Amino acid sequence: MNSEKFLADPQQYFKGAYERFRSFGGPSVYFHEQCLQAGANEFLSERHLEMLYATLASWGMHRMGDPDATKTRLTDWPCFHDSILQQVDHLKGFRNLRMLDLSERDYCECITGLKPHYEKLKLSVSRATVVVNAKALYHIFPELIPPVDRQYTIRFFKQAPECWRNARGKFRMFDLPVSPEEQFNLFHEICVRLQRLGRAVDPAILTGECVAHDVTVPKALDNAIVNYVKIVAGPRPKADTEADKGRE
Repeated sequence: MNSEKFLADPQQYFKGAYERFRSFGGPSVYFHEQCLQAGANEFLSERHLEMLYATLASWGMHRMGDPDATKTRLTDWPCFHDSILQQVDHLKGFRNLRMLDLSERDYCECITGLKPHYEKLKLSVSRATVVVNAKALYHIFPELIPPVDRQYTIRFFKQAPECWRNARGKFRMFDLPVSPEEQFNLFHEICVRLQRLGRAVDPAILTGECVAHDVTVPKALDNAIVNYVKIVAGPRPKADTEADKGRE
């Protein structure tokens, strides 16, 4: 499906992918970079955790407004902070692992080994954990975990392009599993499939992205997937865009 098309000409999707990410600008890029730097300087320090909290908020994991109207909200700082900090000694064991240094079998076992820690994270008031936990774990282990996104990453691996848009040209919502077990299983699946994709890409392309833009392999791959979805989906039909003005 999408992986095959991506691998037929990966350079097309890596080209401009980093610039597309940078175009989000503002706090989403600033706090992301500060978070990664804080983690490199002192793993899971107070500064690292504070920057993680700010990054997740700026990456769409916390919506302002009536708490009864949306569950896309981060937990209060003490809960967020303690659910990670209480696991520091265990999490340190994953710190120096790199996605493409591991065989698929070892990577699969590594992600499985993260399960008890994934389950103890209390980052969002929502029961949906896949995206918020993946984005958090990426900023904790940037060489190991991809920053999974429902709109792009999960859609890429789970839906054919002809299913992406509805009759009005808007992206269809991709429903996540309900049970905690199924959500972790989806996280595990996406991580392993992204590693498999990375292994099939010319290493020179990934090295070029890492050298030119100082990004890790998981982020470089995810940037390219976002670019792929944007390119393949194309712009929304103008008539639909005009009709939606003032109603979204």
